[in-house]
Amino acid sequence: MLTTSTASPRRRRASPRATAADDRTPLAQSLGRRVEALTGNLQAALDGDEQAIHHARVATRRLREIAPIVIDTQARRGERLRRRLKRLTAALGPVRELDVALTLVNARAEGQPAPAVVALRAHLAERRRAAFEHLREVCDPGRARRLLSRLADLLRQHELAARRGHGGLPTRERRRLARGVIDRARDLGIAVADAGAILIVDRVHAVRIAAKRLRYALELTGELRLARTASLVSSLKAMQDVLGNLHDLDVLRTEAGQVRGELRPDSIVAKDLRQLTDDVDADIRLLHARYLRGARALAALTDRVRDRIAPCLDPSIST
Repeated sequence: MLTTSTASPRRRRASPRATAADDRTPLAQSLGRRVEALTGNLQAALDGDEQAIHHARVATRRLREIAPIVIDTQARRGERLRRRLKRLTAALGPVRELDVALTLVNARAEGQPAPAVVALRAHLAERRRAAFEHLREVCDPGRARRLLSRLADLLRQHELAARRGHGGLPTRERRRLARGVIDRARDLGIAVADAGAILIVDRVHAVRIAAKRLRYALELTGELRLARTASLVSSLKAMQDVLGNLHDLDVLRTEAGQVRGELRPDSIVAKDLRQLTDDVDADIRLLHARYLRGARALAALTDRVRDRIAPCLDPSIST
């Protein structure tokens, strides 16, 4: 067992620092919130709690965004921490995707033939069990304790350094953040251009990932009070929701196709699964149409980030 709280994130009490006046620098506050989010959810995630798995995965992504700002990820310890967070994100991902797929099946159960739903549920449950076992292997109690301990040490070190400094964001950290924002905006612009107008799921998924990364970078920029990013974050979140729903349906369609591939094509269950995947296909195309209506605005958003936000962080960097 980890030496962290196992309570559900919704029931967990706020830390004393969160309720009292917080005299930490904005960067220390942002780092602290991300460390606390993972610490408060990791044990419950490793116990199998669906919501904790989701919150822990988001926390790892946000930590991976702030890590290059507060530590030198080129140094050995910084690179090791980056790899650990990346492995944990990757292990949490399939479990979360299969949890969502099971939820979608249950939501569609009323309108779908029972044999297809039963077969797909059983398949997803087994896949989820295997993915969860892999998660427990990647992040066993010992690895989890070491990761949380390293993050706690990082937070203490940063808070101490901040108290010795002037309280603002040092030039080196501002430049790291600026470069990260510029890189995220460039990656999203490239992903949108590569996706084009034809539905190619892998390319649309790349847009989703790039939008998510830029959103987290802009969230951090706003938290640090370096630029006003709320409207940009809101726009990215709206598109991320559309693309996230499309991705979730694609996972469901893929899993249903695997089940169907193991059955005789003329069997009743195979035919029922074909009907289910046809319905999912139709929903995916509707979501893709919604994405296309916003793709041009999404590309324009990346220009705004490069032209207006990045110079606020570091005027010396050419975009």
